[in-house]
Amino acid sequence: MATTLDATATIAELLAEHGPLHLDDIAARLRQTGQAEPDPLLGEVLDEISCPARQLVDDRWVWLPALLSGRTFTHRLGAAEIAHDILTVTPDLDPISTLCEHEQYRRLADGSPARVVLEEFDGALLQQRGIPAGVIDPNGALLLAPGTLRGLGVAEGDLLGVRLDEQGLVVERVATPRHAAEVAARLAATLDGDEPVYFAAAVWTACAADPSLLREPAPPLGELVGEHALAQRGEWLAPAGFDFDRWFFERGCVALAERHDLDPDDAVALYTLLQIYDQLSLLIAAADADADEPPAETLAAAAEDMSRSQAEQILGLVGELGAVLAEPLLAEVLVAETVGTGRAGAAALGVFAGILEPRVPRAARVACRWLRAVALERIGDIEGAEGELLAAESLDPNWPLPLLDLARIASDRGDAERGLALLRRADAEPDHPLVELLELHRAEPRRDLGRNELCWCGSGRKYKKCHLGREQLPLTERAGWLYAKAIQHTLRSGWNDLLVEVGYERARYSADDPDALEAALGDPLVIDAVLFEGGAFAEFVAVRGSLLPDDERLLAEQWLLMQRSVFEVEQVRPGQGVTVRDVRTGDRHQVRERLGSRQLKAGQLVCTRVLPAGDSSRFFGGVEPVGLHQRDALIDLLDTGPDPVTLVAWLSRRFAPPALVNTEGDPLALCEASVRPADPVALLPLLDDTYDRVEGDRPPRWFEHVTTGGMQRIRANLALEDDTLRVETNSEMRMDRVLATLARLDPAMTVLEDSRRPIPTIRDAAKLAGQLPSSGADALEPDDPEVAAVVENLIRRYEAAWLDEPIPALAGHTPRQAADDPTRRGDLIKLLDTFPAGESARGGMDADRLRAALRL
Repeated sequence: MATTLDATATIAELLAEHGPLHLDDIAARLRQTGQAEPDPLLGEVLDEISCPARQLVDDRWVWLPALLSGRTFTHRLGAAEIAHDILTVTPDLDPISTLCEHEQYRRLADGSPARVVLEEFDGALLQQRGIPAGVIDPNGALLLAPGTLRGLGVAEGDLLGVRLDEQGLVVERVATPRHAAEVAARLAATLDGDEPVYFAAAVWTACAADPSLLREPAPPLGELVGEHALAQRGEWLAPAGFDFDRWFFERGCVALAERHDLDPDDAVALYTLLQIYDQLSLLIAAADADADEPPAETLAAAAEDMSRSQAEQILGLVGELGAVLAEPLLAEVLVAETVGTGRAGAAALGVFAGILEPRVPRAARVACRWLRAVALERIGDIEGAEGELLAAESLDPNWPLPLLDLARIASDRGDAERGLALLRRADAEPDHPLVELLELHRAEPRRDLGRNELCWCGSGRKYKKCHLGREQLPLTERAGWLYAKAIQHTLRSGWNDLLVEVGYERARYSADDPDALEAALGDPLVIDAVLFEGGAFAEFVAVRGSLLPDDERLLAEQWLLMQRSVFEVEQVRPGQGVTVRDVRTGDRHQVRERLGSRQLKAGQLVCTRVLPAGDSSRFFGGVEPVGLHQRDALIDLLDTGPDPVTLVAWLSRRFAPPALVNTEGDPLALCEASVRPADPVALLPLLDDTYDRVEGDRPPRWFEHVTTGGMQRIRANLALEDDTLRVETNSEMRMDRVLATLARLDPAMTVLEDSRRPIPTIRDAAKLAGQLPSSGADALEPDDPEVAAVVENLIRRYEAAWLDEPIPALAGHTPRQAADDPTRRGDLIKLLDTFPAGESARGGMDADRLRAALRL
């Protein structure tokens, strides 16, 4: 089966020679080249992120480098562009600057860098270049090396051309443009009166239809639009007179309906409300840019200002449209589309709700109160949010959204019974996470007291009037509840982006599993790292800590002081708990752990967080196994106070396929290069002096040798055939070293080809093996006695060398040194316990032989 790299080259050749082509045509031509199943490869290759292939207006595919080569795209320069060496790409340069999305086109033909930048994603780079905010167009700009435009001698208003030649992109001044009408006519021919098309796709389609188009400089595409019956909005192109506003609105309504499975009429009303919210949000952001008031005061002041000033103009039909918010689903969608789970935009949401409330029907006013509560909670005013929720409840005791939020507040306060009562009124399902959490933490009434007896607490009141129905579990049993409250806060309070970033690191080595990221987001380590290393738990305590029972608040503050560490399991009590020793501090902890105690073993190293839980300790955030060789490196990492992404990435390396390296530790790669010497005859003695010549070989061949592990090994293979020197190595570092040496020996040499295929993991090696013959005269038979004897001899020699090699797991000591050192012998024994022994060690190192050699 062809590799993706080979398929990309093949498809590039097909499209360059025969394109544009539809997918079916590409697949048919790939079958003709011997590719039996082209469809999976097409899905991998024809990805706009992976390669410079793009679709035309009619869905045919083209290879952009072939299509655009030799065509010039012009742009009229502005003063800011010259000052900062940037070129606004939309619309004039979009068709060609698309190439800069791919690494090989991120520099000009002269070697200077060129890349498309967006202010949202490239802020640090723009700041480094001294480019102020607002200078870069929202659709991006082509960032050139400093001094590029000044070096061309251009001034404001001059025309600049960008074209592609064999060496790459060229930026140059252009002469007076021509052929404006011809280009405009070709663009117009690509359009449909009912729908706009992507501007760049229209240009590519026009170029595919006319091989001579833009071979000579034409006026900038943006100028052509206004002069030749065309209309343009951002990256879209349409016939003159096209109603872009209506089209964007209708498109937004359809997308909203599809995203949330809404009735089309509801989607229209809700989308209109969202447009009004967006305008309010922009106005509030501008008004509050220099405000110093706390968020709550800012919210109130902005609401008052907006209601006096521009609100009436913006909200002409707000009463009629806001009626849809009486439906809880639509109110939830409004929150999801405005603030989501984050804080950004919360002030505008509160203002919006305040303006809506007096204008909507009474049935929808409960939604406005709930929206204000959401806004206040997002900005950290939990008391104000609770007041709005109670007001919403009084407006409609059965409207579910305030009840759900009040139930969460009741849960935070430790009042399971009130929380469950609220959830029942909200018609929450039995499997609702909050229902299950509260059911799990209900306290049973005391059996040693009658309802009419004096309460156990000493209040002097009857039990039924005092604590009946309000009993509280011991703190030990509420520790898990506290942890769950913090998780709920994290999931609802703007931490999703960090969760996904951390989850990605956990799922990094399961790329073939489409559900890997979703599973990772539920991994205990991921959420715990975001809680503690990420700061979500500290925010939970700051925002909602006032709701917690006093003992839980104190426990939460204790947890903030506890660090994740590496622990050695010293004693296991299956089904009950374990005793662990913190290897950083020496502290011992008795941990109550039913499930984990059945899986952990004495002597095992783990990374976890041991947190106090009343009169006991608990593991929280998962228990990560740690290899002995990883212990010291992990301790060093923990001492730096790593962020959650770094921590989880480190602890997730155990899921990575074994990395393949050569004997020098270089990542394995199949590297081949062809070099043309300036004078092959003169090079011969220089190669003889530098490398070890293989006597008698014709054509002449040389080896570069290196000694590792006490054995001499081949580093590189060189062969001179006629006027071409071929080089083979098994790592890129080795190839770089050889090519650098050859350049020193023959500065005038030419590198004709340099092919490198990384094989970082066994999975990659397996793919490569699948492309090689599985049988033949040269194939090795693994059960051949001679082969087995050779392998056994190599293993014995490696074991003997291993005994005197520094081992990272032994802090750089050799096994012999560790065996003689009482402080290291325990680590050595643990390390050998991880090796196979006896029959299970067939074909590998044998722990029993190693123990015997070390007299253990």
